[in-house]
Amino acid sequence: MSTLIYLSSSPYSSNTIKEALDLALVFGTFEQSISIAITGDALALLIASQTPTVRQGKHLFKLLDGLEFYDIENIYVKQDEVAKLAIETWPSVSPLAQESWLDMLDQHSDIYHF
Repeated sequence: MSTLIYLSSSPYSSNTIKEALDLALVFGTFEQSISIAITGDALALLIASQTPTVRQGKHLFKLLDGLEFYDIENIYVKQDEVAKLAIETWPSVSPLAQESWLDMLDQHSDIYHF
């Protein structure tokens, strides 16, 4: 069984992305096979130069480095979306072309969309 945490919400419009990352860490704690897909507004999570306000909460980018300690190594983004950002993002993501993205989605038995 493999689980995908699919992120598409803005990381600072609510606690949704923080809760999704917490869920991924819980699954990782119990040695579940976890992948994370990031698309749309959630891509802001991958930008190193974030400066969230106190109201927006923690700098979620910093949580990404801890994923490897939970054996969460598969972080996927859509190749064309990242290219449009034209900025440097977190280095441990795997950009996928559209067809590969669809294949990746099919490979997971459970998908949690945030």
